This record gives sequence, structure tokens and C-alpha cells, in this order.
Amino acid sequence: MDDYEEAVLFTFALLESRLDRIEYALSGTRNLSEEKPKTLPERIQRIERTLSELSEKTSLLDDVQQLLAKHSDLLSQPADVEEEDAGLTQTQKSILVSDRAPAFATTASQLKSLDDQQIPQTDGFVKLAKLRPRIAEAEERQLQQALRISLLRKQSGMLVSRVKHVHLLGQGRCWVEWHKRLTEAERTVVRTEFRNRPDEEAEI
Repeated sequence: MDDYEEAVLFTFALLESRLDRIEYALSGTRNLSEEKPKTLPERIQRIERTLSELSEKTSLLDDVQQLLAKHSDLLSQPADVEEEDAGLTQTQKSILVSDRAPAFATTASQLKSLDDQQIPQTDGFVKLAKLRPRIAEAEERQLQQALRISLLRKQSGMLVSRVKHVHLLGQGRCWVEWHKRLTEAERTVVRTEFRNRPDEEAEI
């Protein structure tokens, strides 16, 4: 199987997948028991038959055809616009298409895999959106608490510094002053006793 045939098969697979989804969206049922066609003509006949059955069940396809009939100029290229082929011959165009076909097939496969993925439930996001005002209020309250804690920490540091200066350093200074006074008093007593000793010996 060459690249061109692979691209054609991918295109048919995408058409069938989209047609099955349209059928399920419009009728709500799928015919899973029907055997899938294997050849390309059978697949084309199945697509045409399914479109015909859908047109009988709903008027949406008729509405689309009427819109296309009324506004056919939107899908057709204007006559005054010259086709730009960059000077390529038919052979060069074929080679270019065959060369780019694998990229188209890869892109189609990736898009199909993305389309098959389930969309996550939005209940959690809705609940989170409802909680957003309360979260903002909690963040503001936390900021105010942090500022209050910072102020209390600063005041506590000032109180500790004052206690240290008043009770610790102040008491230390008082004890030094009292020790100095006691030492001077003791020296005075010693001098007085020393001066009074000769007089006591003379009286004896």
C-alpha cells in the first residue's frame, strides 16, 4: 500500500466515523450488528445509503442542501481569480501530493485520537469557581494575620529588650553599686579600728 492509498483509506475512515456520530446525534442509535464493508465501492455505497436514510428521518440535510443551493457562491471560487499553481506540471503536482500524503494521514490520525478522548467533567471547576470568593477572603485574612503577627513579634522583641535592660542589667548595676559601698564601709571600719587600737593598748 502506497502513501496515496493510505491517505484515501484514512479519509474514508474519518468520513465513516463522522457519519456514525451524526447518525447517533440525530437518532440516538447505532447499527452495530451491520457488517462493515471492506472494499471502497461498498464503503461509498454505505455512506450514500446512510445519508439517504438520514435525509428521510430528519429535515436537517434538506435544510443544508437548500442553504448550499442559495449560497453556492460561498463554496465556489470566483471566476476572476486566477488559479495559482506556482508553474508546476501535473506530474510535479502528483509527486507533491504523494509526498505530503503521509503528513495528512498522520495529522488525520492525531485529530481522530484527540476526538476520541473524553472531555473531563466540569463539576470540579464549577465548585472551584464558586469557592473563589471564599478563597480570596481567606487569603486576605491570612495576610492580615501575618501583619498582626509581625507587629506582635516586634512588640515582643521590644519588651524583651526592656526587661533585659531593667531587670537584668539594672540589677547588675545595683549589685555593683552596693558591693562598692560595702567595700568602702568595710575599709572605713578597718581604718577606724586601726586608729583606735593604740589608745586601747595605752589604757591597759
